[in-house]
Amino acid sequence: MTKNPKRYAIIIVILVCVGIFVPNFAQYQVSSFGSQIMRDMDLDTSKFAQIATAPLIPGIFLSLVVGILVDKFGVRKPLIVAMALSAAGIVWRAYATGYTALYVSMICMGVGATFLSANTAKIFGSWFPPKKVALTVGLFLAASNGAISLGTGSASMFPSVDFAFKFSAVLAIVVLVLHILFVRDRKTEKPDGRPDRPREKPSVIEGVKVAAKNKYVWIAALCLMLDLSAYCSLSQFLPQALASRGIPEGTASLVAMSLTLGGLTSCFVTPYLFMKIGRTKLLVCICGIISALGIFFAWRISDSAVVLFILIFITGFFGTAITPTLSSLPVRLKGVGVKYAGTAGGLICTIQLAGTVIIPSYIVSPITGSNYVLMFGIFAGLDILLCIAAQFLPKEER
Repeated sequence: MTKNPKRYAIIIVILVCVGIFVPNFAQYQVSSFGSQIMRDMDLDTSKFAQIATAPLIPGIFLSLVVGILVDKFGVRKPLIVAMALSAAGIVWRAYATGYTALYVSMICMGVGATFLSANTAKIFGSWFPPKKVALTVGLFLAASNGAISLGTGSASMFPSVDFAFKFSAVLAIVVLVLHILFVRDRKTEKPDGRPDRPREKPSVIEGVKVAAKNKYVWIAALCLMLDLSAYCSLSQFLPQALASRGIPEGTASLVAMSLTLGGLTSCFVTPYLFMKIGRTKLLVCICGIISALGIFFAWRISDSAVVLFILIFITGFFGTAITPTLSSLPVRLKGVGVKYAGTAGGLICTIQLAGTVIIPSYIVSPITGSNYVLMFGIFAGLDILLCIAAQFLPKEER
């Protein structure tokens, strides 16, 4: 039995945060070194987009599966397997010499992040009351955005691509060991301190039915798909877009880092604002409109690195604002709750990641090529569609 569950809950938060930090940092190192990788491997923008988004592919095929597994068998064993596969991918990437090997290693890298993203609400919902889940999800997303920020700006931190990739491989092994040693499933106690009987585990079919029949699960998935497709695509192509304007690659990477710094700040601030103000639909619309304007204009409105940094920071802040609240929604939905949150979260992740991979890599990039004005205009349009979809979310007041 886990002693002092309130204290151990903090350890779980730390483990989940470092668990998402490493694969995200490793993924966005590719964006930071994008121009160099494209030159070294003779890649066009479409192939580069496929590599950059490859860690999201496991989310398309495995999010629902890992959600079901956690609802059925608990967190510890499936999580350790997922983190081991992720670590293997990051280590393999350090020695990949061609497009195919790099692509496959990046896919393996995304398994751990898929597991954590699909089950964040489930894991935190087991250790914290429902009202605090959005706040802990905010911490999780802050770690994710911090990793993206550092990864995006890492070109100036390392002497070479090879050194950077091997550094990430060492981090991945360390994090895997920490998970093996310290990850636990939450066990309940009766008031007299004796272990409670295990809760009845839901059947796979029952969990899928509950999640699939809840319309708000689908609406949240659509909103997150539109928002993250726009935001993640901007993160992937921003350094190259800035470089296309004549901004030096090192400066472009540092300026692009402000996008995820804004997202990191948002993950700490906006869950409290949504909880205190309420009016979820209105707040989502405000955030979506500001994010769309930023995506379309912020990167090209000035030649000053300082001005660009500020405008892109604001774009990142509002582009990430809705994610903690909508990602934690399954725990708060009547009929879903903690019991089916893994399956519901898996369904949401499947849809949002499918869009995040397919839209930029296989729809937008082949159409726009290196026309970044048109490319970012399409990404901004996704946030406008988000404002429309948000009107069908459940009413959540204070």
